[in-house]
Amino acid sequence: MLDFSLLTLLLAAGAFFAGGTIKGALGVGLPLIAVPLLATAIDLPTAVALMIVPITSSNLVQSLQGGHVGTAVRRYWLVLIPLVLGAIISAQFLAEIDFRTGALFLGAIVMAFAAVQALPLQISIAPERARFLNPLMGAIGGLIGGMSNLFGLPLIMYLIALRLPKDEFVATVALFFLAGSITLYAVLFFNGLLSLEIVGLSAAGAIPMGAGLLIGGRLRERIKQKTFERLLLVVLFLIGINLVRRGLM
Repeated sequence: MLDFSLLTLLLAAGAFFAGGTIKGALGVGLPLIAVPLLATAIDLPTAVALMIVPITSSNLVQSLQGGHVGTAVRRYWLVLIPLVLGAIISAQFLAEIDFRTGALFLGAIVMAFAAVQALPLQISIAPERARFLNPLMGAIGGLIGGMSNLFGLPLIMYLIALRLPKDEFVATVALFFLAGSITLYAVLFFNGLLSLEIVGLSAAGAIPMGAGLLIGGRLRERIKQKTFERLLLVVLFLIGINLVRRGLM
């Protein structure tokens, strides 16, 4: 049985609130903010497991906001199918993966991408080419996510290159995250790696996360598209730094 002190519970509530605020404003960043803060008081595997309900619920809410979900499913169903299949396959090997090496490599790629996108010459993908790239990007996202719970990184970079409007970006990336996280956690649960006690505590963490998500959503309404893109690249670069840090530790 898990036994958390009052101080630990307060820290956890603050971590979920902060992560939810960033997630509400930019559509990404919930695990980036919450997991490191949680890991200062509890072990890392438990911190990661506690994200199940906040991640799933926040992505469900954001995927349904703005009426973009129907368009996203029609446009990116060839991302979703390989994403789910890739996650099912790679999640079977989760315990055997050398995450440090993978985190170091992936973090370097993400940092390089964010740096290039910040330059005047940016990477962009024409919409007509997306239909050919969708299955590949879905498979890459699923295979990486199933082994690491980092579904978003290749898919975030892909959607940034497609230059989606900010609200459509948030809804689409949330749909991808939702499909991937549900698949991964279902595999972990059926393999006995996720307990009902953890799920219950995670559900409690969704409350402060939801408050942050609401506040972050209000902030996004005030952010201009160009500012949104710049903030997103900053968060993406921080994700890359965090991955490199975890790879070197």
